[in-house]
Amino acid sequence: MRKLSLLLGTAALISLPVASHAYCFGVTPPLTPTPDGTVCGTVQRLGFNGYYTYAKTAGTSYVKLCPQGSSPTSFSCSTTSTGTYLDGYNQPIQAWRFPQLRWGQVNYTTYDVYAWGYSSTDYWGSSTKPITTVTVNQYGLEGVSLYTPPRPTDPTPVYPSGNAVGSSYTVRWKSGMDLDRSYYPVTYEVWYKYWPFGGTEPASYTLSRANMPCQDNGGGPDANNECSTYVAGPQPAGNWKWYVVANLDVSRVSYPNTIFTTQSGGLYFTEP
Repeated sequence: MRKLSLLLGTAALISLPVASHAYCFGVTPPLTPTPDGTVCGTVQRLGFNGYYTYAKTAGTSYVKLCPQGSSPTSFSCSTTSTGTYLDGYNQPIQAWRFPQLRWGQVNYTTYDVYAWGYSSTDYWGSSTKPITTVTVNQYGLEGVSLYTPPRPTDPTPVYPSGNAVGSSYTVRWKSGMDLDRSYYPVTYEVWYKYWPFGGTEPASYTLSRANMPCQDNGGGPDANNECSTYVAGPQPAGNWKWYVVANLDVSRVSYPNTIFTTQSGGLYFTEP
């Protein structure tokens, strides 16, 4: 288990140098033609054990390279998925490759690099927030190590729900936090919509509160890993829906003001 706590705070923002031809997983060296402009590397998760951050095995992931400063949805971006290989310690590693990405291109180009879990329940990395940059010319770049910070897990709404909610109540939801995520500050947003009985459901939600701590007193999750806030009555009778957004600030291992977010599904209730 390799410590990364001191390394990632600074190295995540440094453009990686152009490497001589080293090795791409899944390719028998040397790469041909030489230089062939291939960019390749590995993805690992950035875990936390309560004392320091460390590299841990990732699941199948996506990796995206976008020209620096361009939109992460731009047509100029290139995206690939990882495959499972064995590293030098005979341990499984997720590796990725963009074959001949810069073949024949003499000028250097800097790319924003994104990495995130392939599965919808893999709460690591982000498709919209870059975690580092690479600068590449026709020689390509090999051996790029990416470490994906976590996103919050699903901040699932717990209460209020059902058909007999009082006009005042304590709102509860799952925190979306665990040991790996406890290294980072988290805040929450609660969104809702309301419509009277017999009325038409609004198309959009309204923000109730933003930048909320887990608990009203500033504390963390309770024994059920839940957060809460009190809503004083009276509230109007009718139909309600609400959901939660968890915002995890991973700036300490990435760019300033980098927030990874997870939005829950909605929960319906009525007040008679």
